[in-house]
Amino acid sequence: MSNDRKQEIMDAAIHVFSRKGFNGSTMQDIAEGCGMSKATLYQHYKSKEQLLLSIFHMINDRLYVKLQAMMKQGNVSSADSLRHQIELQLQDSLAHRDLIRMLITENPNSYTEEVLKASGALRGRIIRHFEQMFKTVYGPRIEPFAVDLVFSMFSLLEQYSVLIVLENVAIGVSELSLYIFKLLDYMADGLMKEDGVKPILGEHNYPEYLRSEMPEPETNSVEGLICRMYRSADLLGKSGKEEQDVRDSILMLDNELKSQSPRRIIVQGMLHNLLRIQEMAELAGRLAALPKIKSYLA
Repeated sequence: MSNDRKQEIMDAAIHVFSRKGFNGSTMQDIAEGCGMSKATLYQHYKSKEQLLLSIFHMINDRLYVKLQAMMKQGNVSSADSLRHQIELQLQDSLAHRDLIRMLITENPNSYTEEVLKASGALRGRIIRHFEQMFKTVYGPRIEPFAVDLVFSMFSLLEQYSVLIVLENVAIGVSELSLYIFKLLDYMADGLMKEDGVKPILGEHNYPEYLRSEMPEPETNSVEGLICRMYRSADLLGKSGKEEQDVRDSILMLDNELKSQSPRRIIVQGMLHNLLRIQEMAELAGRLAALPKIKSYLA
């Protein structure tokens, strides 16, 4: 199935789910929404649960890749990066307001255990990302409270999303993201100063999805593979200069591919560097094999 057709089906499903609710929707409704027969739809997706999971993965993967890329940017402070990432989450919620509306209003009992488990794992991936961001911004003293801060941030984002999506309250995204960042900043500062305060969440009572291995984004795209490279670089354990050289190559390749007119010599050079490193060779080879990248290597 082409990516365009896949996106068309998912868009139709989101529209149907938001209008009728997940429990009240059928595969026939979705098939009609994207102009195909139910039999054809079943060739692509076995059930509406599988389709919903694909939607969750698509949205979460794209958000996660963007968040990871923003975290790796070297031209902004870690605090500014955190604020920009909060804003990105708000923008992402507004971009998928139909789906957010369904998730807010739908009875959780409508979802199967498989859907709940998978959505929890995807949520866990974002939590771990922001846990690392808080540690980067505030240093080792915030570590015991980092996950609590992430949940506080999620609560603020969810409640304001309800106001914006369901109540149509006019709130500026940039203004709100700065406000949430400031609240979290005050909380972090207070927690680090206050003696005797213990975190609510820790290894002893983490939800199950934070104890499981975090799912990686789909790697059939340039963004997904670049994200995997960043993650692999974190695990290299090489000497300082070697590791920095790898990170620099990934960052230069990432920035070049995001530019309006990527320079062939830079793409070729950075890929060549990464292909020579054993731990990066497999991902770099898969990236080089993508049709979009092949044109720069011919």
